[in-house]
This record gives sequence, C-alpha cells and structure tokens, in this order.
Amino acid sequence: MWDLKCIAAALCFLTSNTLFIVNGAIMMKGHNHNSQSSNANGDDGSYDPNSTNKVTANWNFQSWKELDPSYIQERWLVRDEQRPIMMSAALFGALAWFWLMVPIIQSAWVLSRGGKRLVGPHMLLAALAVCGSIIELLARLMTVGMTNAS
Repeated sequence: MWDLKCIAAALCFLTSNTLFIVNGAIMMKGHNHNSQSSNANGDDGSYDPNSTNKVTANWNFQSWKELDPSYIQERWLVRDEQRPIMMSAALFGALAWFWLMVPIIQSAWVLSRGGKRLVGPHMLLAALAVCGSIIELLARLMTVGMTNAS
C-alpha cells in the first residue's frame, strides 16, 4: 500500500511544477506575441498607456539598462498579474517539502532496522532530510511573503 504522505508530496510537487511551467508559458506567450505585434506595427517597444493588450511588457534591454520608469512600471504590472499563479506554485512547493520529510525519516528508520544497525549514517540521513526540508519550506514561505508585500 502506498503511503499517503508520499502520494501527497508527489501531487504537491507535480502541481507546483505544473503551475511554474504554466506561468512561464504565459510570460513567453505574451513576450512572443508582443515582439511580433510591435515589429508588425513598427513600434519601438516603448510604453503605451492606451494599449488594449493586458500583457504588454516585452523585454527591452535598452529600456531596462536605462532604468526607464514607465518600462519598469509596465514590467511590474505584468508581474503583478501573474502573482496568483506564482503564489499558488510556491505554496504547493512548500507543502510538498513538508510532506516529503516524513517518508525520508521513515525510510532511515526502516533501513537502520529500528535503530539497531548503522545508526550514525541513518541518523545523518534523517537529520539532513529534516534540515533540508525545513530550509526549503522556509525559503518558499518567505518567497510567498515577499510576493505579497510588493
């Protein structure tokens, strides 16, 4: 019988990575669409506040290098539109790391035959699993917090 914690971790990792891929695809689609439309219309890629397209920020190295305020504002508006997807992906990733910690500890316990065989390496495995999972969990939660603060 599959352990429910393993299934929960796998589903959370799958959901988190799928949401990250969806977000990347949306950003790339908007970037490619805008690059084609700006080239077709003869635009130079500058900010147009009367534009009807929601995702209008295409990457312009020159504007980025010059710290053009309207360009930076436009990039942040596009990023703000993608915030719910990124927050959901980060939260699912945090849950996945939380659920993954327990099966690794259980595996270390089983491999040491209940603490009777090679206790040191198995305790190290469990300690690294706990430390790594907690650090990754905190990093994901701090990312969500910083995203909400902006």
